[in-house]
Amino acid sequence: MVKTFPEKDKTWRDLICFPMIYYVISLFFVVLLFAISPEYLADYEKLNTVLYSAVFITHWLLAFLVIRRLKRQDLSLKEFIAPKKKTRIFPAILVFVSLNALFTAYMILALTYGRIQPWRNLNAFQLVYFVVAQPLTAGFVEELIWRGYFVEKLLRIGNSEWRSIIFSSISFAFIHGFWVVDKLAVTFLFGIVAGAYYVRERNLVVLMVTHVTLDIIAFALAFLA
Repeated sequence: MVKTFPEKDKTWRDLICFPMIYYVISLFFVVLLFAISPEYLADYEKLNTVLYSAVFITHWLLAFLVIRRLKRQDLSLKEFIAPKKKTRIFPAILVFVSLNALFTAYMILALTYGRIQPWRNLNAFQLVYFVVAQPLTAGFVEELIWRGYFVEKLLRIGNSEWRSIIFSSISFAFIHGFWVVDKLAVTFLFGIVAGAYYVRERNLVVLMVTHVTLDIIAFALAFLA
């Protein structure tokens, strides 16, 4: 007999398990790197390329899972992403500016005080990957899952708007590394602001565009520092 879980139990399980999947797959990639080329573990750029490749793969695995679940609810991806309300220009600009300002300020401070190391000696493929593929993937998948999917599920099982925002933001923060406390705090705050905008405006497209832009700026700062 296949064990089934009520929707409420699945939601809490997924909020915990989704971040854990990132760490399991990333650990697998690091072990594989050590087995093949242990000297690359000391190469900051190569190690980060491997880790972000693991994140890239995990993003799309979880996106595929969520899209399948939406189809079971007779929701197409296009229908789920489409704004549920008329896009209001002022809130859209406000969330775009505030989130980009927040993360840009964090990156500048983190690079200045050595919390994040500058990235040097990247080849053309790595530059394209980090400036194009990674931001597009993160912006699309993370907003789809942690704002659209999780917030909606938490609301549907009876949580208040703010509880839904906070719980989804905690899960979102933990996919970015629980061992870096300052980044954990910043991504949690990012989740709160993005979640509040989503609950009020029901507009994933604005958040996806904001997130993609933010990641492009963040990677560019790391390359240019």
